[in-house]
Amino acid sequence: MLVYGDFTGDEQVLLRRSLLAAAVAVSAASPGREEETVSEGFAAASFILDRRDDYVRFPLITSVIAWLQEQANAEQAFPDFVKVAEAPDALPQATETLRGVAALLDTRVDPDEAAAYKGWLMSIATAVAAAGKEDQGFLGRGGVAVNDKERLALAAIAGVLGVASDPAAETNR
Repeated sequence: MLVYGDFTGDEQVLLRRSLLAAAVAVSAASPGREEETVSEGFAAASFILDRRDDYVRFPLITSVIAWLQEQANAEQAFPDFVKVAEAPDALPQATETLRGVAALLDTRVDPDEAAAYKGWLMSIATAVAAAGKEDQGFLGRGGVAVNDKERLALAAIAGVLGVASDPAAETNR
């Protein structure tokens, strides 16, 4: 099984960018208030770094998480999630990154590990979709955990990655 260090520099960049792309694809599909976007970025980071034990069987995932943890421990700057998610071309770029990483995984990685990595990306996207209330009214009243635009984004991400969409996000109305 391959680990992060077994990939070329360009492939490593693609593997890293895919994590951000999974999150950005949801945020960009349903732009909200800046506070919502910030909470979505935090949800992605928390999911990635706090769920390491869930993926211990998959060396590629754990090695990517380890690399990210090293960067965080060294206080390396990460991209500004709000700026990335609010960029005019955020959604097409995120989709293209996810398409590229799916192809990379399909050609370079064991099928079980590829499926796990794609499922991990889908889980990141689902965590972002559920990060905060959407479509809130006056003074933040009302709203839903996952709105229709986010459901469509999750379905699109699942289609690009070739995985099932998270049923919990589909029924969370």
